[in-house]
Amino acid sequence: MEGILSYNYISGTIIWMLITLPLFRVFEKTSKFTLTKRALILVLLGIAVGVLKNFLTWLTVFIIGISSGLYSASWVSFKKFFSFITLFYYMEAIIISWVLLIIFFMLELYKQYKQKSIETAQLESQLANAQLESLRMQLQPHFLFNAHNTVSMLIRTEKYEQATEMISKISDLLRNSLKSEERQLVPLHQEVTLIKSYLEIEEVRFEDHLKINLQFDPNTLDIMVPNLLLQPLVENAFKHGISKNLGEAQLTLSSSLNRDKLVLTVANTGPSLPPDFRIEKATGIGLNNVIQRLSKLYSADRHSFEIKNSNTGVKVEIQIPIDN
Repeated sequence: MEGILSYNYISGTIIWMLITLPLFRVFEKTSKFTLTKRALILVLLGIAVGVLKNFLTWLTVFIIGISSGLYSASWVSFKKFFSFITLFYYMEAIIISWVLLIIFFMLELYKQYKQKSIETAQLESQLANAQLESLRMQLQPHFLFNAHNTVSMLIRTEKYEQATEMISKISDLLRNSLKSEERQLVPLHQEVTLIKSYLEIEEVRFEDHLKINLQFDPNTLDIMVPNLLLQPLVENAFKHGISKNLGEAQLTLSSSLNRDKLVLTVANTGPSLPPDFRIEKATGIGLNNVIQRLSKLYSADRHSFEIKNSNTGVKVEIQIPIDN
């Protein structure tokens, strides 16, 4: 009897290995049915597979027994041998079949969950990109409005040569801006080139009353930053600070490294922020645009945006991850 059971376990294991893949293929084909119909089919399939496996196992053992001389090839011996196949063995095989089907079902659910997660992430990414694109496109008309005002002011004061020069610089700036309009992230050196073109325009407007300090660390110039990140902040500095400065105005732009973060600052002379200033209540297009874009590109714990008073005016500091 002990020899019979040994043969049974070995042959049973091999048969399970042979049956599992076809069983999985049949299971996959039931996915097109309703849940109730599928459950009924899988219950019956488990019973059928269990009975088939049990029959094949004992038949294999019987054949091995005949080959080894343990049994004689007669109907009596065949009937006597199969008397060993009790209800227990059938139920054991059926339960194992059901367990396999349950495992298949759990794997299918996990696969569906992963697929849904990927689809959800893709939809969220597409939505974020669409929102980012919408925010970025706000900057073009905002800048053009400011540039138009500058040209108008020069014409009203009969500074026609400067107005002509200004229009030429605006064309150059727009040309550079459009080169990267499809990209959300650009190297910092590209952003610096763009902002230099913008500052050349503002220097015409403020003539000798403006001093510009650019202090960009060479080690930071290849780091990727949001496209048109500095321009709205510089525009804000001119609108709320430098344009209201009665004496010589100063604008300082800088970049530096702080461990795994890139630090960008825009500082200007002029009036300080009011005591009740709260960044959450800021209504300007430029400032809100930057805040929203940063929040969509980076998680809250990976970036920071701070605007505060300095000794001579107002300072904006942005920290973003180097690896983006």
